[in-house]
Amino acid sequence: MHRILLYIGGIIFALFVIMSSPKPTLAAPLGDIFSSQDSLFVRIQERIEYFFAFNVQQKVIVLEKQAERRLTRAENLVKTKDVSQVLSLIKSYETLKEKQGDLIRGAPTTVLDKAKEQTIKQQARIEVMKEDMSEEAKELIEDGQKTVIKTMIDTIDDSGTKENKDEATEFAEEIKNVIDPGSNIFVPGTNEVAPGTLEVAPGTSEVAPGVQDIKP
Repeated sequence: MHRILLYIGGIIFALFVIMSSPKPTLAAPLGDIFSSQDSLFVRIQERIEYFFAFNVQQKVIVLEKQAERRLTRAENLVKTKDVSQVLSLIKSYETLKEKQGDLIRGAPTTVLDKAKEQTIKQQARIEVMKEDMSEEAKELIEDGQKTVIKTMIDTIDDSGTKENKDEATEFAEEIKNVIDPGSNIFVPGTNEVAPGTLEVAPGTSEVAPGVQDIKP
């Protein structure tokens, strides 16, 4: 009961801060206040969620929910051709999945299995998002995919046993089944993730020149 009251108190405080902010903040669309990763409300809400996750399993689940929010919002913004924000959201998704990967090593096997399943589905969704984007934008997104996929492979293969290596290989093959065969995510003919090439600064919308537009 005490936890619930603290959580509600945190949400009320966040709303108070937002409503007390300068007018430019209030001018933002209401939907952005409750869904944008840059929104003060969302940042406070997610910190509260993570704070009240008292064990590794709960923290992994919270990070998965937050990563899902980034992807869902990115999917919606692809429809409006807001590539800059899509790239920023994919970068934020990548950061959350990296953090999740570090935690999973101490979680039950069932948690890892669920994370693998979710990651495969998420990569399939990202492939759909990339379809109408410029090559530069695709390359930036694929850098994020490489990080997420490699993090999961390293997490699966953490102990280095033959069983874990086989699981990592199986995961890589399942990923290959949902990504574009012409992508540069894997080194050709192997299950090794290729090195990254481009960067988007974490937590920003800054992207390399020439990636602002989706192809007509």
